[in-house]
Amino acid sequence: MPPQRRFRCAYSSYPTFSSPVKKSPKKRRSEMTEEEKREADLQTTLRKAKSTAKKEWESSLPEPWKGPHNFKWPTGTLGMYKSDAKRSYGLSEREILTLPYESIEMSSKTFFSHADVKELSFKKYSDFDILMPDRMTTAGKPIGMEIRLFRKFDHNPNRRFRTNWSDLDGLPVSILPHYEAKDTRYQGVSDD
Repeated sequence: MPPQRRFRCAYSSYPTFSSPVKKSPKKRRSEMTEEEKREADLQTTLRKAKSTAKKEWESSLPEPWKGPHNFKWPTGTLGMYKSDAKRSYGLSEREILTLPYESIEMSSKTFFSHADVKELSFKKYSDFDILMPDRMTTAGKPIGMEIRLFRKFDHNPNRRFRTNWSDLDGLPVSILPHYEAKDTRYQGVSDD
């Protein structure tokens, strides 16, 4: 009687017997010259200094802000969304959450004061000597050519018919000082 074969799944493969794979000998590391060693030591020292500065900065951060849930910015405040603040000023989630913010009920939107965000960014990159993002030229200046800001103009709780923030439509960075200096052309706009 012939041997009975075991049933197998149609997709399973039969084991293939092959000769053992011969491992090629590993390439020996080339020895570094004295100049390369000095350069590597310098890079290590710089990395440690950056890491120390970042740890110092993170330890100096206050606890996340836990203000009243119905906190409202005063009328005339320049504000920005959390995502825009993080992207424009090179801040992390932990850093941005230390600042006070206004939340909108039934929405995930939160508004942070532009002055607070700018001050935090300046403190991070100037006081603690942390390396700025590539496109950021000066501490406290936004990354890129445009910054999205909103101006608080009302405290009306009836949000169905109107909003309490007006969009300033992608404010070019070159015009930003006019808003911050309270230029006469932009009366009623303040960052306080």
